[in-house]
Parts: sequence; structure tokens; C-alpha cells
Amino acid sequence: MFDVFQLFHQIKKRFARRDVLLGFVLVCVYLTTRLINLDKFPIFADEGIYIRWATTAWHDASWRFISLTDGRQPLQTWGTIPFLKLFPNQALLAGRLFATTTGLVGLVGMFTLCYYLFGKKAAYWGSLFYIFTPYFLFYDRMALMDSGVNAAFIWILFFSIVLVRTVRFDVALIFGMVAGLALLAKSSVELFIGLSIFAPLLVVNGKGKPALKKITNFLILFFLVVALATVIYNVQRLSPYMHFITLKNATFVKSLAVFVKNPLDGVVYHLQAIPEYILIESGYLLPFIGLAGLILLIEKQRRLGLYLLIWLILSYLIIALFSIVLYPRYVNFIAALLTISAGYLMTKVNRKIAAVLIAAYVFAVAYFDYTIVVDFSHIPFPAIDRGQYISGGSAGWGARAAVDYARQQAQTKPVLILAQGDFGMAADVLRAFVRPGDNVEIKGFWPLDKAILTNYQKELSEKKIFVVYVYQNSYPPDLPLTLIKRYPKPGGAVSLDLFALTP
Repeated sequence: MFDVFQLFHQIKKRFARRDVLLGFVLVCVYLTTRLINLDKFPIFADEGIYIRWATTAWHDASWRFISLTDGRQPLQTWGTIPFLKLFPNQALLAGRLFATTTGLVGLVGMFTLCYYLFGKKAAYWGSLFYIFTPYFLFYDRMALMDSGVNAAFIWILFFSIVLVRTVRFDVALIFGMVAGLALLAKSSVELFIGLSIFAPLLVVNGKGKPALKKITNFLILFFLVVALATVIYNVQRLSPYMHFITLKNATFVKSLAVFVKNPLDGVVYHLQAIPEYILIESGYLLPFIGLAGLILLIEKQRRLGLYLLIWLILSYLIIALFSIVLYPRYVNFIAALLTISAGYLMTKVNRKIAAVLIAAYVFAVAYFDYTIVVDFSHIPFPAIDRGQYISGGSAGWGARAAVDYARQQAQTKPVLILAQGDFGMAADVLRAFVRPGDNVEIKGFWPLDKAILTNYQKELSEKKIFVVYVYQNSYPPDLPLTLIKRYPKPGGAVSLDLFALTP
């Protein structure tokens, strides 16, 4: 029977006032690192898409599953809507607050998991590593789903351990609901649920019948978890576009048939790239602390250590073998796994070693964290992410300024912006900065050529028309355009160019 007073009694029994204060400080530090300059980092092309989906779903209930038109699950769309209602004039801030919220869920999960496995001290260390590791800091500040996937990983791992140890029906129900909700975030969550099948390793004790009985009961309850998660996942069948998920997944993950035909395609690169991404974006030191902690854990608590090692190795191999497209954000959960074992290690070393490790960790992440929060153009990303977020065509430097200029011009006459590209960059990115009531309309075209520009010249008598290009460095001299402002991106290779359409 549920008893809220008993729950509070257990919490009070385990956590003193000092612990409550420390927990409050952790949350405050987390929010400070995530909220400072949250909407100042240049918008990423994918963020523009997701914000448009959420805005459309907010205003038109028939489009609540709009993300499925591109094969994306709808959780981020739904989760962003409340923030859009709170900040209707700051859509980018609203979109990123969703990720900050899922990051907070991940932080609570990290504390809970480390406390459950290793005790209070490990929970504090794991939480501190989570707060200051650049990998988590960056994606908790972006309007992407990867922060939520990381949180899903932590909680699914937690409930897999709790379920096999307790074999309780109520735990299975909660686990199933968490897994089902996570499946509405991203298809990669299926990997975490699948790896949970190895949880019986934690109760194999060589005593034969008692262990077999517990494993059998776990498998029955785990079947219930999967069934409940599947029911929740199938809410997407309310939309006629659910089948697009499979089509979208095929562009990122090899099907079994494709894998069998060429099993080694891209594998060597992925085997090298995954640890490189984790190492760089974690600030270099955390993965080593985590690996050392995992080795120690295998020595001290063999079954638990092996269970975490299975998650680490199988995740690494499955992603390396089956990925078609691989970005660092797709493997940030592996850094979270190493954060758990890093928190464990800090509770087992003496104070001198702990002090050295913390000093080295702070030195390793300080500059990285500073650039993420303040000095965006110098974030020391690996090349693939620097191209995405900082210097490439998908980085939205100048988008806010271009819309601000259009808004100012619209005070005297309606404004139409013709944007190069209608999916992500540039139209969706520009739309993220248009406020309700602005007399500014944005239309995206690909390609945006002379014929389209000429076609819109006839509307110059009724409105001001501006043109935004993001994928060109040179322009034919006969285009009816006058350059207003060029917004270069760090590195100078590409820019966002704002023009006025001329008669």
C-alpha cells in the first residue's frame, strides 16, 4: 500500500538537513551552468526544425504528431509546448529549456542510481561530474533530444537493477512506463531496454534453485515491462505517419539485411571515432577515471561491475557495427555510464588521490565549460561537431540579427523574407526568432534562384522583401539583390548573407 508519510519518513531517515542543503546547492549549480546565456549560443539547424514542430503542434492539435512526418518520435515536440506557452516571444529559449529540464531529470537519475548502488558519497561525486562534464553541459543547453536520451539511459539502467533485485510488480509497472515514455523520445532507447535483459547476472549466485526462481520471475516481469512500453509507444499509431520512423531509422542504422551484405562497412572508423568523441567531449580525463572505477568495481563487486561492462562493451560494438551516420551526441550516454563508475572510484581512493583527481578534472574541463557558457566560437569540439555547431552551414550565426532587422523594418511596411532552404536552415532557423504579432513572413526555397527572386519582384509595391542565403560565397551579378549585411561564421569559410530584393 502506498503511504506518503512512510515515504517521507524513509527520506528523513536517510538524508539529514545537511544532505538536503547539499542537494539544493547541486540543483542551483546545475541550473546556473545551464541557464547562463542559454539562448545566446547560435541556433543549430535541427533546433529550428524541432521548435517549428512544437509551435505548430501547440497551435493546431491535429498536428500533435507532426514530428512523425520526418520519422521523429513526438516527446520533444510535446515537451517543448509548455515552455513555448511560458515564453511565446523567445522560442529558442523555450526549446532549450526543454533540454535543460531533461538534463535535470538526468541529474536526479545520476544521484539516485549512484546512491542506490554505492551510497551517498558516490551520489554527490557522480552528480558533480554530471554537472561539469562538457558533454552533458552542452547538450543540456541545446533544443535537441539527446539530453533526454541520456536521462532515459540512466533511469532505464537504474530500474533494470532495482527490478532484478526486488522482483516486484510495482517496480515493473514503473519501469514499463518510464521505458514507454523514453521510446517516444528516440529509437536508440530500444538499445537500453534490450541491454536490460542481462540484469539477471546481478543475482546469479551459484546456489541453483533460488537464483533460477528469481531469474524466472524477473523475466516474466521484464516481459511485462516490454509489453507496457510497447503499448505506450504505439500511441503514435494515432498518426498516419508512424511508419516514417522505420524509414528514418534506415538512414542512420543498418538493417540486418544491409549489415549481412557488408558487415565491416564503416566499422573501423566507428571503432576509432566513438572513444575519440567521448574522450574529447568529456574533457579527456573523466573517461579514464570512469574506466579505473569500473575495473575496481569488477574487483570489489564482480557481478555489478560485469553488468556495467556488458552495457559499455555491447553499446560500443552495436553502435560501431550498425551505425550509418554517427555524431558525438549519439554516444553521450556512454560517458554517463563512465560517470557512474567515476563516482564510485572517488569513494574508494584516499583524500590525497581524490584531491589530485579533482584538481586534474577541473583543469581538464574548465576552459571547455567556459567556452560553452560564454565564448562560443572557441569551443574545442572535435571537427565534426565544430562544423555542425560553430563554423558550418548548419550553424545559425546572424539569424537572430537578420530577423531583428526585419522586425524593425516591418514597423512601416510588411516584410517578407525569402530564405535559402525550407527545412532547418535557413527558414526554420529564422522562424524561431519571429515573435507573435510580428509583421514578418518567412518563406523557404531550395534552390533559391533568380527565377524565384524575379517572381517576387512584383510584390515589392506591397511589402519589403529581404533575402537570406546561407550556403553561398559568391553570387551571379545579375541577381536583383543589394547586400545589407554579411554575418560571417568563425573560420570565415561561410556566412549568413542578408540582402534586399530590388525592382
